[in-house]
Parts: sequence; C-alpha cells; structure tokens
Amino acid sequence: MILQVKDQLERLHQLIKSGSTGSPAELAHRLGVTDRTVKKYISDLRKLGARIEFCRYRSTYYYSKAVTFRFGYEPVVANDDNSMGNGGGE
Repeated sequence: MILQVKDQLERLHQLIKSGSTGSPAELAHRLGVTDRTVKKYISDLRKLGARIEFCRYRSTYYYSKAVTFRFGYEPVVANDDNSMGNGGGE
C-alpha cells in the first residue's frame, strides 16, 4: 500500500512537472485513483510547499515555482553498541 502511494505520488510529480496531467478526472484515470484521491494528493503536495496551480486553457496542473521532491527512505546501519533487538528499549 505504501509503495503504491509512493509510486502514484512520483508519477503525479512527473506529470505536473511536465505539464501533462490533463483534467482532474483524466489525471485520476491515469493514476488509477478517484478524483477525490487526486485532490488529496495535490493538497498534500501543497502542504509540503509545492506551488501547484491549474491552467484551464491547457487543462493541466503545473508548478508555479520549481520544486524537487525526494521520495524514499535510507536504511540505518546499526553497530554493535546501538543495534536493534538488544533489549535496551530506549
């Protein structure tokens, strides 16, 4: 589930960046989600600081200011003194 949402957000970002989202309904279809989910994703990206606008003439979402998003995680390599499962519970 989490990886599916991550993939959808990455796809959404690329479509917005390229100015080729289409209408909200078309975008929902492309992402395989509902219109409501598209609106939530757009809202979430805006909360993260993305300036996203919609152009009615071109029928697409676009960034009014360039942004970079980084999706993912970095695993932490534990050493012997700070390893998980050592019973420390801290």
